[in-house]
Amino acid sequence: MGCEELTLPEIADLARRHGVGQVELRAVGGQIDIPAHAADAHWLEQRPQAFLGGSDVSIAGFNSSAKISQSFEDASREIKAFAPLMEHFGAMSLRVFDGVLDFEQGMDDVWFWLDAWEALREEFDWCFSLAIETHDSLLEPEDIAKFFSRGHQHVGLLWDSHHTWKKAGSDPIQTWREVRRWTTHIHVKDSISEPSARHPYTYVLPGHGEFPLLPLLNQLAQDGFAGPVSLEWERLWHPYMPSLDAGLDALTELLT
Repeated sequence: MGCEELTLPEIADLARRHGVGQVELRAVGGQIDIPAHAADAHWLEQRPQAFLGGSDVSIAGFNSSAKISQSFEDASREIKAFAPLMEHFGAMSLRVFDGVLDFEQGMDDVWFWLDAWEALREEFDWCFSLAIETHDSLLEPEDIAKFFSRGHQHVGLLWDSHHTWKKAGSDPIQTWREVRRWTTHIHVKDSISEPSARHPYTYVLPGHGEFPLLPLLNQLAQDGFAGPVSLEWERLWHPYMPSLDAGLDALTELLT
């Protein structure tokens, strides 16, 4: 989302220049429909590394628009569209949104959805898992615990640490302690409490806002978290944001 105008080779080059070994893809070549863009650009007809410019950059995951709150039949169409790309590039994680869920009504619909996913994965012998993002309603640790209580093997948590902080008012380090057992991927970003066009807050460069980014990253390092930690740069939705180049420079400065 931070450089949606770039092609995949250009994204890989940007990552390499900033010392980033993995990328997470939501929009490429000016399109959010990545499977359609991939077909037009003949991604599956080329070796992944050749298409990534011969660099050591790999794709950690793709981001779909599918939601747990929609019927599995509808969501599965998008999952199936991404599946060849997941397999071709060796990406292990396909993002699925939580959507608007009513946890007070029980979890049967959610578990039915996850059961259907596990059956579909087995049917096609896929090697990737789903990462469910804390985006709309999956924000409280107790709801996250219920969500994962049936032990679906190929479903993990994409913890958007900013969402649980801003939307649920949860301290990120405390939330991490409660959700780490299910977390396979993490989004980080920073903001200040000033309204923007779409939110009651404004995104800023990493380390320039109110989110306790460095303490969280230090805690993740202390705990040995080995999954991807993505700087989610939402410039596609919020054009007031600086370039992704500037965001990565700021993150590097913060870390050093």
